[in-house]
Amino acid sequence: MLMAFVGLYRIFHRLWHEPAFRALIFLEALLFGVGIFFYHYTEGWSWVDAAYFCVVTLATVGYGDFTPVTQFGRLYTIFYIIIGVALLGVFIQLAGKTAYETMQDNIQRRQAEKLE
Repeated sequence: MLMAFVGLYRIFHRLWHEPAFRALIFLEALLFGVGIFFYHYTEGWSWVDAAYFCVVTLATVGYGDFTPVTQFGRLYTIFYIIIGVALLGVFIQLAGKTAYETMQDNIQRRQAEKLE
């Protein structure tokens, strides 16, 4: 189990040094923050309810316990979901690519150690 954590740490460490990953984290945080403010002020939800809705929506869970009731809130949510899912897809693609490259590097390192 410790090796799994070490592997995840290596992947995250490698991801963090990618400018695209840092930009993606910034964009996700910005989207999350804007969503919280929007739903708090437009729909009149508490800060916690607005944050909860944003997390559930961006995670594509969608429990349905909160739904926007204003027309503007519904239109915003359409774009919020499209942008959020697209960013999630980019994140998954980048994380998968980095995990694959890390795995390949580990295989090459082990093969080089065997030859020594």
